[in-house]
Amino acid sequence: MRTIIDIALNDLRIIFSDRSIWINLVIIPLLIAYVVGFANGAGTADSGAPDAPKLIVDVINHDGDSNGSDIAQQFFANLRAANSSIVLCPLDNNATDVCQLNSAVLDETLAQQRIEDQTSLALIELPADFSMTINAGEDTSIVYRANEDASAPSYILQAVQAAVQKLGGALTAARVGTNAAADTLNFASDADRAAFAADVRQRANDLWAQDPVRIDYQIARQTESDQTTDSGAAGFSQSIPGIGTMYAMFIVLPAAAAIIQERKNWTLQRMAVLPISRTQILGGKLLARFVIGMLEYAIMFGFGALLGVRYGSDPVALVLIMVAFSLCVTALMLVLTTILKNVGQASGITLFLSLTLAPLGGAWWSLDIVPAWMRALGHISPVAWAMDGFHSLLFLGGSLSTVIVPILVLLGMTVVFFVYGVARFKFTD
Repeated sequence: MRTIIDIALNDLRIIFSDRSIWINLVIIPLLIAYVVGFANGAGTADSGAPDAPKLIVDVINHDGDSNGSDIAQQFFANLRAANSSIVLCPLDNNATDVCQLNSAVLDETLAQQRIEDQTSLALIELPADFSMTINAGEDTSIVYRANEDASAPSYILQAVQAAVQKLGGALTAARVGTNAAADTLNFASDADRAAFAADVRQRANDLWAQDPVRIDYQIARQTESDQTTDSGAAGFSQSIPGIGTMYAMFIVLPAAAAIIQERKNWTLQRMAVLPISRTQILGGKLLARFVIGMLEYAIMFGFGALLGVRYGSDPVALVLIMVAFSLCVTALMLVLTTILKNVGQASGITLFLSLTLAPLGGAWWSLDIVPAWMRALGHISPVAWAMDGFHSLLFLGGSLSTVIVPILVLLGMTVVFFVYGVARFKFTD
């Protein structure tokens, strides 16, 4: 292992001996991230800047009119409170047609089609006897459907479960209170009993809304800048991970040309006759490029922190995404050294791949704004899986459990690229 580290350190020393590396590693990516952040709405909190992406959830409510009963309305209110990014359609549709209904009437067939097209991410159906069954003290069911291929339904399901739990707690309080009161109070009629139960339920809802147990979150030192950047940092929340991911690829993939040049100059061959294994040589070369990719991420995300970007509550998950992507592009670079024949090819192809895979995978803009077929196509790019993970942590409050799929996909790509690259790698032409 010491030999691998020594080879990697020697490569890094050679790389950083050229001071122009800092232009591509620091200056250019930071400038691009800053400009792209403003293009995505950073600093314009009051002028329609993009915020957390909206999670469109279709609602078919068979319980009364379009809004349903008081109980149905309470459930919807609980759901909105559980996740402010959720848009209930058509209940929350507006003049800009945020629900993308185009004046169509939502029914089961259309709702199912919208889920398949990923126009909406989930469907909630309330049965016709929803409120009546609950008022009768009986159990009822809510139908929940989602596209399991999408990343957002896990957050929607968590919100639905939280809303159901809150509503269930209030209903349980109403049942217990009414049953206890029945032993001491004589209700004149069923209407009085129902009114008493409704009052208990409302009081329980009011108490729950006051959050009797709270988390007192305190920042040891908060400046005026800290208080004002959050609302306008959404644009940087897209550009920092996006441009950081793109430039991690930019800085790693061109190493294919360097390794091809070393092969042409017989540098690799001379190293191969030293008393070290070829595995150690290749491992050191790859380790150096992996470190460069991680360094790019560190620079970009450190800059983002200064701009007010908040990276969620799970730093381990954040770092694992960076590690998985850096490993993936390093392994991809190894594959390219086995396919490309000369430095000219390597320089052109690596630039083409970087400029293609980055926008295709959502590094420049969120894939939420592109058609469904484009989102699917974009996921042939490792960038898309990395951005899915960053999107989850930065915008949706995700954790390691919610980004495990993107991480595993990136690691799976790494294994495929690495096995192929090692099997075909040659020290001589």
